[in-house]
Amino acid sequence: MIKIYTYISKQFLKPLVFISFAFGFIVMISEFFREMSMYMELKTPFFTVIEYLLLNLPWWIIQVFAVSVLLALLFSLGELAKRNEIIALKASGVNLWRIISLFIILGFCIGMFDFSMREFVIPHTIVKAQYVRKVKIKKNISEKFPKEHKNIIITLPQNSRMSVGYLNIENGYMRDIIIDEYNDKYHLTKNIVVGEGFYKNGVWLLKNGVIRKFDNNKNWNEQYFESKIFDFSVKPEDLVVKSTRCEQMTLKTFKKYIQKRQMLGENTLEDEIEYNLRFANVFCHIIVMMIGIPFALGLGRKFGKIISFTFALIFSFIYWAIQDVSISLGKNQVIDVLLAAWLPTVLFAVVGIYLMSRIKK
Repeated sequence: MIKIYTYISKQFLKPLVFISFAFGFIVMISEFFREMSMYMELKTPFFTVIEYLLLNLPWWIIQVFAVSVLLALLFSLGELAKRNEIIALKASGVNLWRIISLFIILGFCIGMFDFSMREFVIPHTIVKAQYVRKVKIKKNISEKFPKEHKNIIITLPQNSRMSVGYLNIENGYMRDIIIDEYNDKYHLTKNIVVGEGFYKNGVWLLKNGVIRKFDNNKNWNEQYFESKIFDFSVKPEDLVVKSTRCEQMTLKTFKKYIQKRQMLGENTLEDEIEYNLRFANVFCHIIVMMIGIPFALGLGRKFGKIISFTFALIFSFIYWAIQDVSISLGKNQVIDVLLAAWLPTVLFAVVGIYLMSRIKK
């Protein structure tokens, strides 16, 4: 049985590798011609252009990896069915569901490979590609994240909010600071107004301020201070966030990025959906197998590769369309973030289970 599994796996993996790189190189060539005018205008060396394109290649391959998996499945399994090798296996006593189980396991392994690429490889290649584009191609060496920022509002733990009129990240300095603390009923309990603050040894030293405390009877008292140490557990660089592409981040970095944006009061719904899509993509390839197997054993055997390719494209467009609609609904708070990320996978899983149930044993 091991020889049969090895033979079928090779029949599937060979076209998968070929189709994946074919799609990747097609995208790479189209990107080359799309930006050729920029390369010529900036007189970019040929090998620099190749370096930039090759660094982006893993991301382009992963982007269409589900389509590659589906096509490889339809071509390989459809060819086995067309040559009556599936019938020969059944006649020799091999249960068809053992072959199907092999493809489901392959789908899970491919999903884990997809996840690993997005987690350990693509963030590094994308960052390097961006460096090549900015420094080697556009010669934009001086582009740095701004040191000075104005009018910042962030959310602190324990129902607190802080606004900063001016912040210098490099010097660890801020001024025109207002900190408001609220109770569970969102009534103001404390108000701190400070002239300026300095970040030293992991804490903030605030100078020239006043602390006002309010009770339930709306009475209040105030206390002035020349200098006072406050531990916000917030570094100067945490008070601002640099916009970053999700594919440039690992899950750990992505989660911190989302938390940081939430602390700054920014809308993170789209980022939260993209975060959960990382996990949904693992099972996407299993769904591809569940939908492709019945088709390859049925229609694909009768009509061949052209129909299989057409089916793959239709399937992909429908999946991406549902995914776009689902993400849009999540961003507009029509559905929950988790549902927005998992809805296409769940819907196609139902379709896959139905199609699998129709396979003749």
